[in-house]
Amino acid sequence: MRLIAFAPLLFCAGFTGLFGVSSSAAEQPMGSVTVVAGKDVTLTFDPSAHLSLGAVVAIFGAGQVERHPLTNEAIIERRALVAKVQILALDSPQAGQPAQVKTRVVWTGPGAIEIGCDAVPLPGEAAPNSPPALTAGLGKTSASAGSTVTVTLPITDPDGDAVTYQWLLEGTLGSSGRLDARSTRQPSVNWTAPASLGTATLHVIATDAWGNRTEASSALEAVAIPDARKRELTVFARYGMDAEPAVTRLVRASDGAWLGLTDSGAIRSAPGWATSAALSLGEIRRPLAIAEHGGNRYVLDGGKNEVAVLNADGAVQMTLGGLDRPTDVVVGADGLAFVADQAAGGVLVYEADGRFRCRLGRAGNGADEFKGLTRLALSPAGELYALDPATRRVHRFDRALKRLSTWELAGDANQPATAIAMHPRGLLVLQASGVVTIYDAKGIGGEGVKPLEGSPLVDKPGKADALAVDLTGEWFVTYPDQGLIARYTAAGTCSGIRGGHLRTASHWAADGQGRLFAGDDDGAVWAYDLEGWRVAKLPQGLPTHGKPTLAASPDGQGLTIVDSRACTVTRVKPDEPAAPAVVFGQPGKNNGQFGEPVAAALDAAGRSYVLDADLHRVAVFDGSGAYLTSFSGSGKNPQDLREPKFIAVSSAGDAIFVYDAYRYEVKKYAVDQQAKTITHVGNTGGKGSGPGQFREPLALGCDRQGFLYVVDSSRGDVQVIDFHGSSAVPLYAKKLDDLGIRKPLTATTAPDGQVFIAGDGTLTGLRW
Repeated sequence: MRLIAFAPLLFCAGFTGLFGVSSSAAEQPMGSVTVVAGKDVTLTFDPSAHLSLGAVVAIFGAGQVERHPLTNEAIIERRALVAKVQILALDSPQAGQPAQVKTRVVWTGPGAIEIGCDAVPLPGEAAPNSPPALTAGLGKTSASAGSTVTVTLPITDPDGDAVTYQWLLEGTLGSSGRLDARSTRQPSVNWTAPASLGTATLHVIATDAWGNRTEASSALEAVAIPDARKRELTVFARYGMDAEPAVTRLVRASDGAWLGLTDSGAIRSAPGWATSAALSLGEIRRPLAIAEHGGNRYVLDGGKNEVAVLNADGAVQMTLGGLDRPTDVVVGADGLAFVADQAAGGVLVYEADGRFRCRLGRAGNGADEFKGLTRLALSPAGELYALDPATRRVHRFDRALKRLSTWELAGDANQPATAIAMHPRGLLVLQASGVVTIYDAKGIGGEGVKPLEGSPLVDKPGKADALAVDLTGEWFVTYPDQGLIARYTAAGTCSGIRGGHLRTASHWAADGQGRLFAGDDDGAVWAYDLEGWRVAKLPQGLPTHGKPTLAASPDGQGLTIVDSRACTVTRVKPDEPAAPAVVFGQPGKNNGQFGEPVAAALDAAGRSYVLDADLHRVAVFDGSGAYLTSFSGSGKNPQDLREPKFIAVSSAGDAIFVYDAYRYEVKKYAVDQQAKTITHVGNTGGKGSGPGQFREPLALGCDRQGFLYVVDSSRGDVQVIDFHGSSAVPLYAKKLDDLGIRKPLTATTAPDGQVFIAGDGTLTGLRW
């Protein structure tokens, strides 16, 4: 249990201890109880009361009455302490109006809390901080195979602290489904069930702002699909220049969304970064900084030189004026707003109701004066940090707004500091080069975290501009010149980058862990995690000649790269990039050789199926690249391959599907792995726009259920076909225009039925 110390409040005196309160406090009540709902208590306070989040309030009920010894008339009533409550939420009343305060009981004594009981703030009282806690039992969440549901766990924080939830799936590798996000600010996350029946376990770590943790686990189950015809594909991810514009500032909202400022306005990204949308900022002319408090957004408008306080709908609630040339705004837990304004002389402080309180610091060349104030940061305890790059200093003030010692910044004097942010390890200071230095409680800077430039993930990221820190300890650096965001672990290791121009690859493959692999025209092969972050560059590149293709195994342990000109297949392990690659095949017509390999697919056992357009053949190889069996035919019979282009395989490896452009057909072959035989089953399709017909497919995919996915650029749609038997049944078709997809160039299907379509610099993900 951790104790949180709060600064003294400048009113009321005479209190004694944590469980005792003197009579003088009870004789001067400042508020009263208006609502009692179990441990949740609502108070109404006099406008003159000075309140802060986390502060403790004493609740008094009826007590001992002293009477006159002769007349028996009541002289004084000494009220009895019945409980203590902690302030969880404050409203922002108009000047002179009573304040409504939400609290929770932290101690109870004799007597009951009743409506009308007196409420008195306790100055300097320490309240125990509790970790997030389960409020009910954990049940099982079920979802139809391949569909997406929201899993909500009964976890809350007794103190009302902000909480970050970190999520992890445990189950069979590559077949436990996928999560939309690794972390959220609400106790819920979207789970996409695998396209096969089975169970998994969802683990969560709930961490409050003070580092208190609670861990829990919940059972997940993928069940049979009631009716495959009634499913609907929808967009769940969209990446690219339009969806990921360059951002200058980045803030995580209380609901878990990421808010970013752009040159033309602002965007709101989902907790898992998969989608984003324009964020309404009303009539803001030039947004410079953004902060959030109490459901409102504080947006610094450089065009009007004011801070506009907007509600969730974008309506202006109030404005903070009197600014000259402001550069940053932050808001404390108690609603105090701080605005950096060098032209105005320092940091301007505003009350929660918008009234101006004071200015911190002044302009000048002295050690305690501002020369080039730019950015601000607040610690959880309420300390304010102000960055002055012109003098390479950080000015500090405690939560009572008293000046603390100023820190001198170390490092390269030719690299100006551009941003600061609070982190559990200390104060992060960002330089324009991308170097981040962590300063401890004494203002001593440790070894700087390496810059992004020179990283294998990107060559020249440009100038680093802003910092954002999550409660998980991860931090993020924006590079608006190149439209990049870099992600770092709590230990300071770069764990990924993202940006709209990173989605222009011409070759894509998806595995069962939610990852994507992309090959670009320069021959680089990149790995992306389930949130769309580029996380690695594979040592094996993509051929820049011929018709190279990529294919990933369902469990993500294998990735094949087909070189159509060299007539080779390279198999790598994405999780072990240093492991030697397996290369098999060579030009020729014998078993294990190729004439023109044009596509490949992998099954759950790791076998590779290679489609050869020149030899009209499908050849099968084991995980080590050893030849197993093949089927070929170049005649006019139904089973023969005339113009084979794409291949897909069932997860079990018992069925192969080949798209043959000669008759616009998908041909199915049954595979007996023990006997090493491949037998033709039947064909489906034909040229046309009817159900189950084709014109110009871009890719062929198969999920764990055995359903086929065909994206057709000429038809402008995606079709889902049931080809389990000897004849096919069209199940579903959706126009790409209706999904906001324009100019599709290529596509790939994940084992659990997610379809990713790339084109025109945009990558769109579809799911059930």
